[in-house]
Amino acid sequence: MQNLTSFFTSKEYVRVFVEVAYGASFVKNYLTNFDAKLEYAFNMPNLNDLQVVALLSPYGNISAVITDSLEGFPEYLARTKTLYWTDDMESTLKFANSIGMKVLQPKTPVPIGFQGRFETPGGYVVELAELSEEGKQYFNPDPAKLGFA
Repeated sequence: MQNLTSFFTSKEYVRVFVEVAYGASFVKNYLTNFDAKLEYAFNMPNLNDLQVVALLSPYGNISAVITDSLEGFPEYLARTKTLYWTDDMESTLKFANSIGMKVLQPKTPVPIGFQGRFETPGGYVVELAELSEEGKQYFNPDPAKLGFA
């Protein structure tokens, strides 16, 4: 029997929100103290120059949103708790909806590819990510060039 996790292609990433003043030190600390690797980083200038940084660690993956303001963003963004990769956003969201999850964000373009979100009963918001060919340019960046080393 198929379940929702059969659509996921990664372990979970815990979503954290970090103020810009602490962004570089947060990333440096995680890289140093959690045996982590910088997976990807990108900015979204049209959204308060928000930066998204993913950190891979055997002790827990992190998806950090570095910004001073979520003003103008959909309210569900701040309620997002985890992220999973998928190879088929549409099918994953369709399945989530079919088992009682509320789709909050349909497949939406972002620099690394696409994102979507659904909400479980009780209000837990999960983000999905799907990589595009163009998005590969943001992977495996040099932490020193981004001020994270």
